[in-house]
Amino acid sequence: MEFFIRQGSTTPILKLQLIDDGKNDMSSFNDQLENAVIRFEMSDSTTNEPFILDASCYITTKTELYNQTTTSYYIVYNFNCEQTRRVGKYEGKITIYFRDTNLNSTGTLILPVREKLYINIF
Repeated sequence: MEFFIRQGSTTPILKLQLIDDGKNDMSSFNDQLENAVIRFEMSDSTTNEPFILDASCYITTKTELYNQTTTSYYIVYNFNCEQTRRVGKYEGKITIYFRDTNLNSTGTLILPVREKLYINIF
């Protein structure tokens, strides 16, 4: 997966859609997201030097117009000007730390699952 952003820019926003692949109970997964902590990391793709560590992400939703009960969830990260100052190719990783209602850890999920996320600053 490739994401492109101009040097020194804060837009576009990095947005990853959580997809229902039919393997899991999405309503249960969505409930788990309520107490989750979501972090973003970015490192140089050739040297593996970390560039962004433990930055906060948030979840947003989109309700489908044709069916008001269908909601799509997105994990969103906003870059700041400092984070896009160096031109290059970076690998991004989002980690979801799931917690129960008492805020005790119940597991983690690293995204994206199927392919690597590359952030290209040009």
